Amino acid sequence: MRPTYWILGLATLSIVIGLFMSRDPERAERLNQMYRDAALTGETRQMVIMGLAVAIGAFVVYLTMTRR
Repeated sequence: MRPTYWILGLATLSIVIGLFMSRDPERAERLNQMYRDAALTGETRQMVIMGLAVAIGAFVVYLTMTRR
């Protein structure tokens, strides 16, 4: 089975589960609280964004240097 079918199937499954979980108000509130607890905020968010920018820049430099 092709990997794209697996990815599409997992994405569809996550959407269906998300819709099912958001129907029940009590579960929806718990899910929202879980999202809020897992979210990066403040200085941590800035550090993650800066780290991603450095990683992308390093990858571009790597591709530029190794391309012939």
